[in-house]
Amino acid sequence: MTATIERSAPRASVVALLVLAAVVAVAIATSLIALVARTAGAGDAFPPLQPQAYLTFAIAGTLLAIGGWALVVRLVRRSARLLRVLVPVLLVLSFVPDAVLLATGFLPGATPGAVIALMLMHPVVAGAAVLVGQRIAPAR
Repeated sequence: MTATIERSAPRASVVALLVLAAVVAVAIATSLIALVARTAGAGDAFPPLQPQAYLTFAIAGTLLAIGGWALVVRLVRRSARLLRVLVPVLLVLSFVPDAVLLATGFLPGATPGAVIALMLMHPVVAGAAVLVGQRIAPAR
């Protein structure tokens, strides 16, 4: 006789609280990164380090990443295997626009410190999304 592990879906209230906790954690962490960068001389002239810019992208990125995780788990039989590759690949790809910004300086105030601060926000978002994703939709 083989034992099967039955996974029950977390209640909607638990999912909502976990997603909210991720959004709050990301908002706090990215705000601290931006504050440190601006204090270290990144300056207020760099639009992406303004709260309305980085918080919008960080929160949207967190929500999309959690949704993407849940979608992969739902649709892919061996989701753990795919997510072990997909998450790092997507994280590396998320650095491409920042690297282009660093190389071209197409935005005012795009100093190396300012762009590195933006780059540090990406793993924060990915980490929060992975932690919540694992709780609400464990990969198989």
